[in-house]
Amino acid sequence: MLFKQLSGDLFDLLRLQDRNPFLRIEQGLRRGKPLPLLPFVFHGPRHSRPPVDKLPLSDVICLNLDHYRLNADYKHGIHFTALPTAWVSGFPKDVELRIGSSTAWHTDIPGATAGFLEFMGHGLNTFDKVLDRDERQMAVLGSRLLAEEKKVGETAEAMELRQTGENSILANLATSVSESITQMLRWVYWWNSSETSPDDVTDQQVLFELNTDYNPKGMTALELAAVVKSWQGGAISQDTMLELLRKGEILPDGRSNEEEQRLLKVTPPPVPVTTQAMPASITQ
Repeated sequence: MLFKQLSGDLFDLLRLQDRNPFLRIEQGLRRGKPLPLLPFVFHGPRHSRPPVDKLPLSDVICLNLDHYRLNADYKHGIHFTALPTAWVSGFPKDVELRIGSSTAWHTDIPGATAGFLEFMGHGLNTFDKVLDRDERQMAVLGSRLLAEEKKVGETAEAMELRQTGENSILANLATSVSESITQMLRWVYWWNSSETSPDDVTDQQVLFELNTDYNPKGMTALELAAVVKSWQGGAISQDTMLELLRKGEILPDGRSNEEEQRLLKVTPPPVPVTTQAMPASITQ
């Protein structure tokens, strides 16, 4: 199919017929009117524009390929250097020597020796160093599959800061996909609605968002107490408090504020029990 832009924002669909020397024009219509735009969207890792963007894991893919080749060469060298190879010196050349548990080598020639070849040197250690370097580079670029976890203690704040850079690429990818899918769903909504243009469809009508919170750490008890105290002091509204509790993984994502308030009316929270000091008895 070929698409040709006409005057304004109107698009005509030009369908190329098989083995026909001409093009038949078929104009796309919606509610009897020509389409104001071409319903097509690009999905990219950072944007939804036609230019092809760089793959988020392209650097890791190149390092992974290099790691595979080095590992193949390393295993190839181990295969030839680790196999036991017998050698003799001073034995007659016309004697056939066999290796086995029921076979012994003997000779009457003084000074004859025998043994097994053993690999010595630092030739294969170079592969170990290069493989370790590739694995460290892949860990830096975002692949934590080969990274060695720290053995020392680490606070939650330090771990969160360390993981922020690793999650940024995935968050950008999720944001870009959310925007492109939202645009596509708005076209579907617009096609079945009475809006004049897809741009008239607002976020309140159609919105698609992937989760970009990759931090497994939820809201702590101190943070929860601070949020509730801010609501009680009038600094934030009840809807803001419930949204913060939802982001802190205290409330489930699928539950709305109205549903949470309805549940509070059905099952009200228990009244806290306060202990009062008993008056001391007076003795005469």
